[in-house]
Amino acid sequence: RVKTGGGGGGGGGGSGVLGSIPDVDIAEGKWKYVQIELSAPGEKSKRVVRNTAGLPYHPDMYQAAMDKLERQGLNQVEGHVIGGGRIEYYPKKKTVSIYGYSKTFGRAKGCNERSAEIVRRSFPDYNVTWSDDGY
Repeated sequence: RVKTGGGGGGGGGGSGVLGSIPDVDIAEGKWKYVQIELSAPGEKSKRVVRNTAGLPYHPDMYQAAMDKLERQGLNQVEGHVIGGGRIEYYPKKKTVSIYGYSKTFGRAKGCNERSAEIVRRSFPDYNVTWSDDGY
């Protein structure tokens, strides 16, 4: 199962192209994730949280997210990875835990905390926790 939520928020977008992109698109279970800063001409950038079930590495998560935008005809949107780590998402328990870091992209100060804020906006009735511990 994949959950998407929140269309605006994450730092801009409004009614433009970025406003049509969900802030969060995550797969149930325990997976690596990336926080991506998206930009489009004439719009304020927006940060989103992404992962895809079954992909082994952080760059794969980023590529899958950008490929999905391209398939949706959003070729004008550019993205750049802020950081990443792991997300454990369990909808039946209404919990999301964000922790660790990406060896590929390195530690990004505040990334997990900011990712938790983004997820909380999209999942207001969930218990969302974060930590910089772990890998």
